[in-house]
Amino acid sequence: MMDLKSAVSSLGVAISREIKIGMDLEFFFGTLFEPLIYVMLFGPLMGKLIGNVNFGGNEISYLAFMFPGVLTIIGINQGFRGAATFIQDKFRGGLETLFTLPVHRSTLFLAKILGSCLRALIAMSVISLLAALMAEGLSLTLLGILKSFLINMTLVIALASCMVYLLSKSQNPNLPLAISGILLLPMMFLSTVFYPESVFSGSRVLSLIVAVNPMTHAARLIRSFIYSTPLPASTLLISTAYLSVLAFVSLLLGIRGFSRALER
Repeated sequence: MMDLKSAVSSLGVAISREIKIGMDLEFFFGTLFEPLIYVMLFGPLMGKLIGNVNFGGNEISYLAFMFPGVLTIIGINQGFRGAATFIQDKFRGGLETLFTLPVHRSTLFLAKILGSCLRALIAMSVISLLAALMAEGLSLTLLGILKSFLINMTLVIALASCMVYLLSKSQNPNLPLAISGILLLPMMFLSTVFYPESVFSGSRVLSLIVAVNPMTHAARLIRSFIYSTPLPASTLLISTAYLSVLAFVSLLLGIRGFSRALER
């Protein structure tokens, strides 16, 4: 019992450290700024251009349609940037100190991942409040938002864990920035973040890419939760399982890489 209490206490202290280090200007400009632009400028302007969107048999504003996708963008952004505190620790010498503490390395790693999740939750809460004020036809429920946030956590966990793993094998602190620069835009535009799935139906190659893109699965589930639009049981199961397995495998890789980060 005492061991469990000590582990929980250590985890809490480690998470507090992660939040303190991670809530900086990089968090605002890297995680919050882009979604703010989408909600405040891109969504309203596109809405004036194309009008309302038919979703689930209902006419909703384009901003309301895009909002669930913007939440997935936050998850992806914070996932890519989830290793920011690991970069500081590894390349500024703090990791050696952390590894000498009487705290299991998996606890320290878990604190980094949970810190990324908490930062993503803060960003998603801000964007959800803003979208609720601006988007016509957007009626948020507590249950729908909670389910949506939970789905997005799989994106954060998967990408943050992968970034930690890759950084543990690399001596380049700019690796996450380089990877996100290459992958982020294709992942966004080859998904259902901005468009319905029917847009890609004319191309087998694009349809395949969209089908394996985790942002597609996340946006699909989140739209269903927010608008209470039931999905076929098979689609719900496949998307949930896909994201869960991706997060679990990435988490195992991340723990392995983090624990051996100082080995040569």
